[in-house]
Amino acid sequence: MKQFLLLLLLPASALTARAQSVTPLWQDFVSAKHTGKTPVLPDFSYAGYHFSEKALPDLRGKKQFNVTDYGAKPDDDVFDDEAIQKAIDAAEANPGGGVVFFAPGRFLIAPDSNNKKQIRISKSGIVLKGSGAETGGTVIHQVTMRINGRQFLFRPEDTPSPALAILSKDAGRETFTVEVQDAGKLKTGQDVVLRHRSEAFTRLYFAPLDLKPQWTRLFGEKGGMQIFEIHTIQKIEGNRVTFRNPLHLDVRLVPGANWELVPYTALEEVGIEDIRFTSNWKNYPEEFIHHKNEIHDYAYEAVGMEFVKNSWVRNCVFEDWNEGIFIRSGYGVTVTNTHFRGKKGHASVHARTGYGVLVKNCSFNGAQHHGAGTGYSAVGTVITQCSLGTDQNFDIHSGQPYATLYDDIKGGVFYNLGGPEPGHPHHGKYLVLWNFQHSSAKEQHYNFWDMSRRRNYTIAAPLMVGFRSDNPVTFENYQVNEEQGKEVMPRSLFEAQLALRLTGKDIASPKSK
Repeated sequence: MKQFLLLLLLPASALTARAQSVTPLWQDFVSAKHTGKTPVLPDFSYAGYHFSEKALPDLRGKKQFNVTDYGAKPDDDVFDDEAIQKAIDAAEANPGGGVVFFAPGRFLIAPDSNNKKQIRISKSGIVLKGSGAETGGTVIHQVTMRINGRQFLFRPEDTPSPALAILSKDAGRETFTVEVQDAGKLKTGQDVVLRHRSEAFTRLYFAPLDLKPQWTRLFGEKGGMQIFEIHTIQKIEGNRVTFRNPLHLDVRLVPGANWELVPYTALEEVGIEDIRFTSNWKNYPEEFIHHKNEIHDYAYEAVGMEFVKNSWVRNCVFEDWNEGIFIRSGYGVTVTNTHFRGKKGHASVHARTGYGVLVKNCSFNGAQHHGAGTGYSAVGTVITQCSLGTDQNFDIHSGQPYATLYDDIKGGVFYNLGGPEPGHPHHGKYLVLWNFQHSSAKEQHYNFWDMSRRRNYTIAAPLMVGFRSDNPVTFENYQVNEEQGKEVMPRSLFEAQLALRLTGKDIASPKSK
């Protein structure tokens, strides 16, 4: 009895710490960083705004452009699209951009169904800022459906991509240096895309795994998984080019298809914060059915961010949408403290063909069919410290993204991941599920690489550490499954990797307590 009473008096954190163990995969990562060897785990710490090396910016002192000064008026029946665009245009004309500010109240957009009409941001330094996403703050409401038309679109006017250099040598994953035939067109500080596509490399990449003939986008003269890794050049020595951020796959030269470096052109320092976005999807007279038609999937779409670097969405709410945030070719983008609510729709946050998109401290909780996710060549995407609903799938939308982390996630499942079969497999190598708490209404079995049946969760050898579930879950065809049923240390792989890189401190080590 005394022992029992003593346990009751111990802090819960002490009991939890005793129950947790430092996983061997983390120990391997720390050791590899000290010795220069290649770790099993990718280094995910380069995700987020400025590689998570600095906080999101304080906007005090940045020039404001109040939409009410350009004709917008909250809480009336007049549409505000033109006034909002005028305020954005004025901010874009200002050197360094500015904050496009929304007062408290409800602003209306989309007076008609023309999906070619959008509120466009095409210059760097523009931030859309409201007066808060909760009661008494700013609401932007889309009235009319515009199928396949994202209403706020951040995108540069042009994204040229001529070849700057051709790689001349293989390179290893989690390293930083490539060799090129001629570095004459490259310069320090330049952002570039490592680009490649071929069936030959695709077969090397997935070997020894078999590839189904139904995955037709992988094959033929113009087929193959598309490589689109964005990097910043830190140093050039002769023909050796060193990046700020690591490669996340093994580069293997193949005959007939070059590995190229091409320019990456992007908007920088753009963002959205403190706004509640709502739409009339709430009043559509049908409940959501996945892929029933274009209305159910794409009628009301809020935000598109394409080719944006060191940018963000924070402290926002998306309520009653078919799609919330679509990020294409984002580089160092953070989505944080942003929540999805209301009538169930199609997609929440989707990141594709980019590097280092970070989704942190967000909740999805069944409001969308797909929780936060990735697809189509995205690299180094991190979803951390988020919550999903029971039987809500995370979103890996085919097109072979790779090196993706789901980290300290509460809720969610792995099936119905989305994407057409010609675009399978859903994910390449190094999907890491770290301290993932699976939540389903019934038992689940996942065969991640099933050659006899079509599976909507085809993933190349995922790594699972500290996987837990509220119903029994079993697996086939995985690379690692450490400590199933137990929470492991570090609790957040992303936070531990970031601390190790920035401070040298192993926060999972007992010596650091």
